[in-house]
Amino acid sequence: MTTRDFRSISPSAVTLLMMKSLTDIPFAKDAASLIWNEEERERILQERRSNTFILRTLHFENRYKTVDQLLETVNPSNILELSSGFSCRGLAFARYRPVVYIDTDLPESSANKKELVNRLIEAQAIAFKGELHILPLNALDEEQFRAIMEIFPPGPVTIVNEGLLVYLDEQEKRKLCGIIHRVLHERGGCWITGDVYIRDPKRESITDGSDLLEERWSAFLREHKVEENKFATYEEASNFFASCGFRVSRKAEVKVKELSAMRFLPETVTEETVKHWVRNQQTWMLEAV
Repeated sequence: MTTRDFRSISPSAVTLLMMKSLTDIPFAKDAASLIWNEEERERILQERRSNTFILRTLHFENRYKTVDQLLETVNPSNILELSSGFSCRGLAFARYRPVVYIDTDLPESSANKKELVNRLIEAQAIAFKGELHILPLNALDEEQFRAIMEIFPPGPVTIVNEGLLVYLDEQEKRKLCGIIHRVLHERGGCWITGDVYIRDPKRESITDGSDLLEERWSAFLREHKVEENKFATYEEASNFFASCGFRVSRKAEVKVKELSAMRFLPETVTEETVKHWVRNQQTWMLEAV
């Protein structure tokens, strides 16, 4: 069977996976091993393990784990993840829990993700307590969105995303919010989003050009206007979601001691310092009203 070179597609998702492979996020290192062999991965990490790289790794590990933190409070049976990239949250959930988990992304990304996950399942002989579906979905297409929803059995649905809203302008955000609000109003459930970001222009200008990966990452963020797409303040974010018919029912807590990437930092770095580093992102649970 011909195997796909995942490095040729979705550079941002591959970069995130490289960062997450340094953490204890389920299947992150396993998935990375399908893209790079261990020697190659270690070489790349040694070349790129700058302070900036580690801080970004902490950020993305915290975002992932705060989403999981809120999922634990819901104990959901139906989960829809939007724009999942190379995250294997669905694989981890469906392996051990009696859930129906639908993992979605744009068509090409979803096809590559499905191949990668199938290779993990085969390599580890994974059996499931639940169901995992990996399907293409443009989250702004309500017809597609509703077709996906029909796969779930009756009952509330928990919608999850991290790394989507920052690529949408206000009009696109409102369109997505409208679709999600109508779905949750009909079915019940909640929306857990790790995309409550507030602007901090200096954070995306911390490269001096000496790190090629960091330079490309910063260029990617500029190209997609990520900083512009963030909220000005958390109050503005709350007001925005309220204007779309949502209330904030819960906010995740930053649990520094649970961040495995802390091992790369000096012991003198305090919890308050780490919380300051990740202060511009929060994970919220939203309910339709």
